[in-house]
Amino acid sequence: MNILLAFKAEPDLAMLAEADWQAATQGVTGPDSALMRVAMGNDEQGAAELMLQAREIDPDLTLNAVTLGDTRALPALRLLAALGFEDLTLIQAERDLRFSAAFVAEQLANHARKTEARLVLLGTQSSEGQNGQTGWLLAEMLGWPCLSQVTGLSQTAQGFAVECEDTEQRSLWQVNNPAVLMVQNRGQLALRVPGMRAKMAAAKADIRQLNCEPSLPEEFHCKALTRSIQHREGMLIREQTPQDAARRLWRDYLAARRQS
Repeated sequence: MNILLAFKAEPDLAMLAEADWQAATQGVTGPDSALMRVAMGNDEQGAAELMLQAREIDPDLTLNAVTLGDTRALPALRLLAALGFEDLTLIQAERDLRFSAAFVAEQLANHARKTEARLVLLGTQSSEGQNGQTGWLLAEMLGWPCLSQVTGLSQTAQGFAVECEDTEQRSLWQVNNPAVLMVQNRGQLALRVPGMRAKMAAAKADIRQLNCEPSLPEEFHCKALTRSIQHREGMLIREQTPQDAARRLWRDYLAARRQS
């Protein structure tokens, strides 16, 4: 059974010196990200670790990975090869993909169909575009269900048990059909580090390099954007003493919320 990791190799902004950050505030262009080392995002590293944990339980799982970009992403793919990922693919794209969620989702959907992936794991959003749309668009193009804020994955007799967690609740889903899982790593997942021997062997790993497939004709074109500003109402508490202000806060606001 194939499980596919779709990740984006992002510029490692932690490599910038303080002087670079200060220089970026003086203009509108910022530092040139093409000169930075790239790495997988935090969410994608968590997704890779979930896949490795699932394979420890079921060794028959096949872990694959795909990314869009240029050859700077090859070290990230070789890192996954050192961890045991088998089919590794780099889809080379010349265009700027930071705000092209539909184009990225289309390329990933084509690759998922070709590799007959059962699950596709990807991060919630990248550190560059941060639009959070790629996973939802990918699921729509594939016709699969999509779960977000995924924090756990394990295989069951019927399919996969997927754990999702947000600020209010934790839920457990039984996934019996192909699905898209958007992983959100809040620090609970750390991608393991391969040994030196595995790294040396992965230096010669076979990485398939493909060109982007022609995109489908776009039916809609954005001509203008309008910002919707929502104002929040508030009330100033002006009392003689802090004690009186606290009593009024309790009487006019907190007491009613506690009863509800």
